[in-house]
Amino acid sequence: MDKACQSCGMPLEHEEQYGTDAQHGKTDEYCKYCYKEGVFVQPDLTMEEMIQQCVSILVEEGMQAEEATSMLRNHLPNLKRWRTLEDTELQIDGPIREEYRGDIHLIGLKARTSNLKEQTSHGIIPAMWERFWAEGVPDRIRGREGQASVYGCYTDYENGALGEYTFFIGKEAAADSQTPDDLEELVIPAARYAVFQATQEPSSVFRVWQTIWQWAATGHSERTYTGDFEVYGSPDEPVLIYIAIK
Repeated sequence: MDKACQSCGMPLEHEEQYGTDAQHGKTDEYCKYCYKEGVFVQPDLTMEEMIQQCVSILVEEGMQAEEATSMLRNHLPNLKRWRTLEDTELQIDGPIREEYRGDIHLIGLKARTSNLKEQTSHGIIPAMWERFWAEGVPDRIRGREGQASVYGCYTDYENGALGEYTFFIGKEAAADSQTPDDLEELVIPAARYAVFQATQEPSSVFRVWQTIWQWAATGHSERTYTGDFEVYGSPDEPVLIYIAIK
């Protein structure tokens, strides 16, 4: 499950949180605090005013005001209520192909994080990549013959794209490979994937992920969240992003 209010961004985990449409039926697009009987509770509210309202709530929950503001300014423009007409009319690039892959056995580093956390100063993914290369982790993993690619993986989702997940960086290991004591193992289960393509530039990978979130939100395919991953080959090869789908 990865529903969220398309006005304030609040995760919608239970029907009791849903707003109502003009026929008094439940809608999973908006929460009851933002949307009632088919209209917004605060119809004239600007996005900046919504940000300030949400910041006060997050501060009460223990987040620093500056980090909450930064996170919301990155997150809210992607929600349905705040998208501009220009954004809505943009053509969303779909996957380059669909592909089935069997189990993938990896060895590397892992930690828990979330998309919202990665938009604050508490994000851990950049530091994980630095450690991966600085400590020579790839050279300590006996990989499968002919498989030198590095994987950046997203697994063990708590609440789809909205909650925490495990981020894992590693290489595909040989079947009889021994895992060093300070590294971890991960098995990504067999699945069917929608495959997207980016360049090696981090900004390109981020833009493609934004496309993926929009692509999934428009119902093109249903994500399963069994495990998604980026595959990094040689510097002149594109980055491939695999999204598990039904």
